[in-house]
Amino acid sequence: MISVKDMTDLVHVYDAYIAINKALFGEAVFLGFNEGNFGAISRIFNVIERNVDDGLKKDDYKRTWKILDDFSLESEERAKRLLGR
Repeated sequence: MISVKDMTDLVHVYDAYIAINKALFGEAVFLGFNEGNFGAISRIFNVIERNVDDGLKKDDYKRTWKILDDFSLESEERAKRLLGR
């Protein structure tokens, strides 16, 4: 499992991806990994999913995405929750 600092950095990258995505497309559009450079950057989701607490993996990552998309929480708090801390 990765550190809280590393997961916090991943959450920051996720937030930036969503912000840029919305700026470019008007809404969050999820592209396949093979759909250009922007699609390749979406691999960040796989890195996050591989490193979340095992309990979050049981429901097909629904709770993971709920935590990631809770922008009322600071990035570090979301990272801690993703790691089960």
